[in-house]
Amino acid sequence: MEKREILDKNIEEDIIDQLYLNNLYLSEKVPNTKEYIKITEKIKIAEEKLLKTDEKLKYNLKEYIEFIAERDSIEMRFQFKLGFKTAIKLIIKGIN
Repeated sequence: MEKREILDKNIEEDIIDQLYLNNLYLSEKVPNTKEYIKITEKIKIAEEKLLKTDEKLKYNLKEYIEFIAERDSIEMRFQFKLGFKTAIKLIIKGIN
């Protein structure tokens, strides 16, 4: 789905109403591109290979992956907020 289609779809869904009702889950949407699908498959294969090791290493690897995911989530939240604030500043600047 192209960016324009996503924006149009969100406009059709009344994005402000959905935001107010806390029904907007944009973070659950993932790219639907060949590049994204290809790298996701590579990650899955690499993870399967790594998890075929001994149990202690398997546990440590899973713990490591969870910590990385948690850190990435914190970073994405920060970047989202930063982007949102920047967009608001740009909108206000454009109005003046």
